[in-house]
Amino acid sequence: MSRGVRSAGVLGVSVLTLLLAGATGASSVEAPQPGAQQRGGASEGGAERFARTGSQLKEAQGRLAVADSRARELEAHTEKLSKDLGEQQEAAKDSQARYEKRIRASYKGEGLSRISLVLDSFLDGGVRQNAVLNGSVKRVLSNGRGSIQFHRDSQRALKETKRQLDKKRAEYEKLREERRARAEELRRGEPRLTISISKLGLRPELMEARISELEAAEEAGAFTRPPASGGGALTVEQELEIVQDIIARPVEPIPYKRYVQIYKAAAKRYGFAEDWYVLAAVGRAESNHGENMGPSGAGAMGPMQFLPSTWEQYGADGNGDGEANIMDPEDAIPAAASYLEVGGAPEDWYAALYTYNHAGWYVREVLGIAESYRRQAGDEGVEPYV
Repeated sequence: MSRGVRSAGVLGVSVLTLLLAGATGASSVEAPQPGAQQRGGASEGGAERFARTGSQLKEAQGRLAVADSRARELEAHTEKLSKDLGEQQEAAKDSQARYEKRIRASYKGEGLSRISLVLDSFLDGGVRQNAVLNGSVKRVLSNGRGSIQFHRDSQRALKETKRQLDKKRAEYEKLREERRARAEELRRGEPRLTISISKLGLRPELMEARISELEAAEEAGAFTRPPASGGGALTVEQELEIVQDIIARPVEPIPYKRYVQIYKAAAKRYGFAEDWYVLAAVGRAESNHGENMGPSGAGAMGPMQFLPSTWEQYGADGNGDGEANIMDPEDAIPAAASYLEVGGAPEDWYAALYTYNHAGWYVREVLGIAESYRRQAGDEGVEPYV
């Protein structure tokens, strides 16, 4: 199995123009005309279904990322409320204990049960002071109105904190159900990609075995680099806050032909010139070559949909203008090529793509699109991505 296990997929007519242009220093390939049959018997109708499935899974992943982000926020808020509640309970308990001690010292000749009854009633505002208290106790309570008010405020704060905590816990339980539904949506959708690959006359079992290995490695903690796209460890709000610390300036749209030139140049620069199809496939899967610049449900942005937190570490000034702009294809595409190269490309495209987005369906989709580009170009000098 050379250069990692590979799979096949196809794209629609709109992307065929991507293959019509070459790049400086890269060999030119010719794309079939719209409506032409692809090599290997894959029809363009099948390609549309393959790409549509990938888009649906990306949307589901985005919804799951939003749910995960919201869950982390709720967990943090719930933890803070629980801590506040504990502190308020301790403060109220300590205040009442000190005040009871002062009352008992002044209330001579009465049993402790009556003292506690009078004190509790007074603190709750249910006893008229002049009706039940002797002079010494009245003076203690009158002089300590600040403590009484503190006690009453503490009780109100406790009730409000308990109410908020119960509400957050109920919201979290509801969110857990939503997360399970989104995860199940992803799980149900993944086999559709495998079926599409099988219909192309390929062997998806090789791909599935490799993806299973990567998923097991992730569970074992083997992937320490943050994903470029997908969902990271930060909430959406935290990702968008980081946008203030990076360059995220919109740029004028560029044509597909220019995207192809940048893909080819970046792939050559980072050691996988012949596999520029994969880099272009990432661009197709992430933003449809700049049509959807984000932010995504996870907060990812730009033509290669980098998370701002990842861009902060791995962004690149690809065009040498002194700025690493997450929104500029001339910066984002070389950054993606560099990220993939560090992740294992071109020797192991599976690991490289899984690092980019920690999802098996994503690896299937990107390699399928890459194979589609290779077939449409009729490039027999590159081995199939399976």
